[in-house]
Amino acid sequence: MLTIKNIKIWYKADKNIIKEASLSISENTVVGLLGFNGAGKSTLINTISDVHEKYTATAISFRGESVAFSDEAFKLERYTVFTDEQAFMYWRCEDYISFIAKAYKRKLDQDYLNYLINGFNFGKFKNYEIKDLSTGNKKKVFLITGFSLGLPLLILDEPLDGLDFSSSEFLYEAITGYKKYGSILMSSHIAESFEKTCDYVLLLNGGVIDSRNIERGIDIRTQLEGWLNE
Repeated sequence: MLTIKNIKIWYKADKNIIKEASLSISENTVVGLLGFNGAGKSTLINTISDVHEKYTATAISFRGESVAFSDEAFKLERYTVFTDEQAFMYWRCEDYISFIAKAYKRKLDQDYLNYLINGFNFGKFKNYEIKDLSTGNKKKVFLITGFSLGLPLLILDEPLDGLDFSSSEFLYEAITGYKKYGSILMSSHIAESFEKTCDYVLLLNGGVIDSRNIERGIDIRTQLEGWLNE
């Protein structure tokens, strides 16, 4: 679905954070993004999301068509839930979800939206302004919005941050169920999230990306630690 070839990303021109890395995300898959702190996971996500602009790539294609991350058509096909989202703080949650759906030209499936709201135990907060929510409930607003759009590509940067146990378990369910709508690219620092949801992992280490299949039945922490320490 999304293929990126030989991408370089930097903050300073003489120091690449990502060094000529390539990656591919297939249709209807959940892909993990793994790396040590400072490896560039959020930078890569911000670049794909057209937040960070200092990059070059020899080719970027989405569903077989050449694109740039800044192309409006591509933006309408993906939604990103950032680690620390501070936008629209004075909006009511319901108004925000409706506004984003209109901006993305999507008609919300009310049954699916209710499933998300109930699953995240968010019903009593629908009429709150986002600024008045706890950290975990703010995260839920943006997760509910992203999932409800049903876009081909949903990007999640540390989606478990701030969530309680029951919401984390529901998030795993929502992630695996999302494959009927599209694909997910997810970074996380919680090992079990990869084991419970991902089809494969993109290992970001030393500025290079390596795709690894998760082996079921083998302790996930052992696999992750082994990859990162190679």
